[in-house]
Parts: sequence; C-alpha cells; structure tokens
Amino acid sequence: MLRCLMLDVDGVVVTGRPEDGRSWATDIERDLGIAPDALRDAFFAPHWGDIVIGRKPLLDALAESLPALSSSVTAQDFIDYWFEKDARLDEAVLAACDELRGRGINVFLATNQEHMRAAYLMDRLALRDHVDGIVYSAGIAARKPDRAFFDAAEKISGAAPHDILLVDDTRANVDAALNAGWTAVHWVEGAELLPLLESE
Repeated sequence: MLRCLMLDVDGVVVTGRPEDGRSWATDIERDLGIAPDALRDAFFAPHWGDIVIGRKPLLDALAESLPALSSSVTAQDFIDYWFEKDARLDEAVLAACDELRGRGINVFLATNQEHMRAAYLMDRLALRDHVDGIVYSAGIAARKPDRAFFDAAEKISGAAPHDILLVDDTRANVDAALNAGWTAVHWVEGAELLPLLESE
C-alpha cells in the first residue's frame, strides 16, 4: 500500500522556464552574455559534482567561475536569473499532491539540489504548501541514484521501502529505487500523476 510518495523536482514538478517550459539557459547568452558551452566548461563540469552534494557552496563556486565568463555578472545576479528562469510549476502535479495528502499519503520531494535552490523551491515557489518535506542531495551528502540517497530518504520520511513510490524522469533513478525495494515509475512529459499512481 502506498503510504509515501517521493517526487523528483526538475522534469516532474518544475518544468523549465515559466513562459514556455524551455531550459532556463536557453537565452542566457543573449540575456547575460554567457555562452552555454563556456558555462558548462567553467562552472558545471568542474564544480557541480561537489555543489550538489553540499561539499562546496554555490556562491563560492560561482565567484571562482564567473570572472572568466563575464566581467559584469555577479554570483547573485546569476543565481537570481537561474532560479527565476527555472520555475515553471506543473499545477496538475501540485493539485494531485494536495489530493494525495488529503487521503493521508505523505508526499516528499526527492531531488538532486544544492542548498540555495532547495530553499527557493520550498519558500519562494511555495512547494512546502503541497508536500510534507524535501529530501535533497546537498542536505544529505548523497545524490540519486546512489543508494545512500534512498537510505536517507527512508529515515527522513519514516517510511519503509515497500511503502514508498518514487516518480522520476531519469531511468537510472527509477532503477535505483527499485533496487532499494521501493516501487518506482518513470515519468514522461505529459503524464498525469493520479492515473499513473493508480496503475501501479
């Protein structure tokens, strides 16, 4: 019996830019003068692995990386742009979360995030109004699909593996959840949460 739903964030609850659902970085070169390939090489490739598990603060990594990418964009400018552009909410998913919680099912976000965006998601985007909590990689020093993520999620939620269902748009995470003894379903764009859960 489903007692705890774990929902991935990016690609499930949050679906890109508010205006059109495209990647937050689609127009970053036009808007901030930063080329996406250069951003990947100077910031994401060398730093993201440590940032996403809480080993390195996002602001510190950006302070190191941005001077090579822009002479005018500050770390806070970049964060504000990123978070505001990666904030389209799937309102149908949130409505389903509300309904499930009304039935007594606990709902948690289960996501690879760093500290600042996790707080932004819960507070500024008000996801805390629709879920019982968040399990995020920087907060537990482990990321999906590592088994340690799933072990920590069980402790935080208080749910046994056989009572948890993960919805995630990354197949490797679904497979890892199944290996941890959870139920898990692969989310695809356009899916509906309640019918998907009822089919399990």
